[in-house]
Amino acid sequence: MFAEVQRMAPSYSDYVFAQSKRNPCLINLCQFIANDDARYGCRIASLQFRSDCKKPTRVDLGLQELEAIICSDVHGSGRLIIVEDLNGAVIETLGSGLDINPLFFASHIHGPKVEITSSKPSAAILPSKMLSQNFLSLQYQRSVDFGPCTMVPKKMSRDCNVPRKVVILPPMKDTRIGLEQQSCSILMSTTRSNSWLGVILVDKPNSDKYTSPEKKMVLPSRPFQGGYEDFSKRPSLFDDDRGYPERSSLLEDLIYFWTKELPPAFDNEQPTLLSLSYYPLKIAAAEWVSYISVMSNSIKQFEYTTEAPSQKDGLQKIDSDLRSLETWGRRCLQTSSKLQAALDFLKHHTKDNSGLEQYSMMIQDFEHIMGLVYTYGHRLEIMVPVVTSVLQIADTRRSLREAANVTRLTNLALLFVPLSFVASLFSMNGSITRHGLAIYFAIAIPLCAVVFFVARLPVIDFASISLAFRYKERREARMKSRG
Repeated sequence: MFAEVQRMAPSYSDYVFAQSKRNPCLINLCQFIANDDARYGCRIASLQFRSDCKKPTRVDLGLQELEAIICSDVHGSGRLIIVEDLNGAVIETLGSGLDINPLFFASHIHGPKVEITSSKPSAAILPSKMLSQNFLSLQYQRSVDFGPCTMVPKKMSRDCNVPRKVVILPPMKDTRIGLEQQSCSILMSTTRSNSWLGVILVDKPNSDKYTSPEKKMVLPSRPFQGGYEDFSKRPSLFDDDRGYPERSSLLEDLIYFWTKELPPAFDNEQPTLLSLSYYPLKIAAAEWVSYISVMSNSIKQFEYTTEAPSQKDGLQKIDSDLRSLETWGRRCLQTSSKLQAALDFLKHHTKDNSGLEQYSMMIQDFEHIMGLVYTYGHRLEIMVPVVTSVLQIADTRRSLREAANVTRLTNLALLFVPLSFVASLFSMNGSITRHGLAIYFAIAIPLCAVVFFVARLPVIDFASISLAFRYKERREARMKSRG
């Protein structure tokens, strides 16, 4: 009987389309479900927690095993499901089995293109409503080093089920740095047997395959400056543990940290959303530190000297730098918004718990990162008038060069005026002798000197002289009236 009722129930896709009438920001999720072709496989890993075991055990799942876990009525310990490169089938399975708010998926799959016809959930939903939900959508930037590449488009996207935008920055010391969109969404839910179930959505691992509007490109890439720093406890010299995060797959990194040490204040029986979000927040903060380093190196690209730039390459560089500074200003605003969302989440879930020292320190880390973003963003902002001034100086110098060329041509034309006049005067005779030619130069050369002398005389401003005389007369009249 229960199976028949389940078959008669509407699908989760129909539910999402119906909810999009109430929340227009779900349009991107509707388009993702409607156009889902599942070009790539979706990896699913499960971490099972038991009360008698300190570390969770990993089990790789398929779609059928995931559905069996969600629909199971067997009481037991909780699980943490990590889904890599989400697709429509997983959305249908998780959404219908756990009755998930569509905003959870919509916030995660927000595409690389900003459409003016639809808004993203993070901008459309007020913070008070987002904080009351049982999920966290964490967005950050990952810095990627492409090496000394040439002919690279400014924007590319990763080839995966959930496309992510990759912005290529101007060359910095013969190296091309890319900023890659990353998203990690954490959900706290329960199964039908009332055992807890956490879901974490992560992006596909980094690869060398990127797409551009023109053509597909294969670019070798590596994490910028070796990737983020390992924030876990340092192993002892005498410890056999030599593991480290791979920094290419967020799924593998999360499993590495979860199996190495449980988050602070984590309860196997009933964990909180804050404890499930501990490691994603720590990884995001570490990635933001690499992003700050990119900002610091970008500032050095906008330092100029007083030397005149070349006429072609210099003006093109100034124009490119001005465009980059405007883009950095918009990028800093988006970065501050993402960091503020993470800070609001941490403060909201720690305001009633005074014993969470590790999370209080994490708040300080995010506030420190926000302060650095503000500082470097302000530095980049004040560089705009500097670049504009350099552009004006370059235009002024170009105008001065053109004026010098015009003056040179004017002097050359002025030289031929007396020569032509004397030549036309002597041509009236009709016969040119040797003595007549000498007489021509004897008259033309002094006449040229006189013409150049007259042309170099200062221009008399009769209007200024007239005003000076009037001022003098009025002053004398005032002095006489006082005497």
